[in-house]
Amino acid sequence: MAELWDIYDINKKKTGRTAERDVYQFKEGEYHIIVTGIIMNSKNEILISKRAEHKKFGLMWECNGGSVLAGETSLEGIIRELNEELGIKFSKKEAIFLKEIRRDKLPPDFKDLWLFRRDIDLKDIVFQDGESVDAKWVTIEELMRMYENKQIAPIINFGINEYNKALSLNQRESYNYIGNIVKVKIDRPLGSKHPKYGFVYPVNYGFVPNTISEDGEELDCYVLGVHQPIKNFEGKCIAVIHRNNDDDDKLIVVLEGENYTDEEIRKLTHFQEQYFESDIIRLEK
Repeated sequence: MAELWDIYDINKKKTGRTAERDVYQFKEGEYHIIVTGIIMNSKNEILISKRAEHKKFGLMWECNGGSVLAGETSLEGIIRELNEELGIKFSKKEAIFLKEIRRDKLPPDFKDLWLFRRDIDLKDIVFQDGESVDAKWVTIEELMRMYENKQIAPIINFGINEYNKALSLNQRESYNYIGNIVKVKIDRPLGSKHPKYGFVYPVNYGFVPNTISEDGEELDCYVLGVHQPIKNFEGKCIAVIHRNNDDDDKLIVVLEGENYTDEEIRKLTHFQEQYFESDIIRLEK
């Protein structure tokens, strides 16, 4: 079966078109997305794997990743790739975005680096798709020596600067609210209009007072299941909409005991979230 990629513009927004791998000729201003997973343990060592001999840069070492398929988000793509290549299943909640690189080579792409922190026993790794044949943990000093000795495939874009950034990164504050009761102040009640863009809010929308999100503002919330305008609400956060192209997560808050599927959340928040690419983050079952 042909491998299809979504085509993005220079602003990393989907064009609505797809490209068949090794067939489509990218035009100027068109890109696809590839992903790399940086896995670090509690000793701050990095997990690397050896590429299969038949691959380009065969028998060289790398951090695992690959191309994001049509219909996937960057995060969904890296979780799939790590599972396929290492047999390790990560949750969306574990992922921390590390870096984006735009590369105008052929085919042109955006490369997203994702950070995962977990102690993994090498015996638990399964090379199930034939892409990798060995794995080991290395220190950053060992990784740099392997670069110098041309043992590392020249495609991972991870060095001292990225390592130091990884050490400083923490998981997003919004994820800590999933599964917990929160108090929401409604500043855009159901039926009100957006002050700038003029669209009407079909749900109550507000924020959690005295919090700070990644964009420096208070954490925003969609309140679902309340069908009249309200000023305040107390309920359970069942998920977070994590915007991949905007540093502004949204909590999904409902009456305790209620639940909504990802599809239902997408439908109820489409009026605003249609302008962003996002993942829905939940507690793992």
